[in-house]
Amino acid sequence: MCATCAPLGIAVESVTMGSATFALLICAGAAALEGALAGRGIRARFAELRLPRFSPPFFVWIFIGGVYYAICFVILYRLVASNRPTPTHNVAFVLVVVLMAANAAWGLLFFRRKDLRASFLAFLPYGFLTLLLIVTLASIDWISALVLAPYVAYLGYALWWAHRVWLLNRA
Repeated sequence: MCATCAPLGIAVESVTMGSATFALLICAGAAALEGALAGRGIRARFAELRLPRFSPPFFVWIFIGGVYYAICFVILYRLVASNRPTPTHNVAFVLVVVLMAANAAWGLLFFRRKDLRASFLAFLPYGFLTLLLIVTLASIDWISALVLAPYVAYLGYALWWAHRVWLLNRA
């Protein structure tokens, strides 16, 4: 059993699954949830909005999403594969999973519900959660904290972007 996941009741080796496969399955599940909650017509949703001056093109948003899941994968893998897991590893593991669920919920607000105000406001607890995760990671695995650092920096831009989209598109 994965020592990091044991208190959560997750038996990795008991289902003959390695750490990388386990981390990949969690990320794939989160990406599937994000897609399901966002719904169809994501590109069309971007096209109907007035976007801020420094908005990246659609393909860059796809790239950002890919990098986000790669970051989550690396962190989850390192947490699950740790040779010296601690209760703090369990906290970090839960924080990553909650962060991915919150990311999927943001897609529901922005794309399916088309609630720009709520999607902007959702960044506040999301940002706090991300900061809590990086502080937690820094206490147990500085490499994972470094892997997350570019995403933390990106969130400053994402918060500004969501605020501008909300202001530019108020009725």
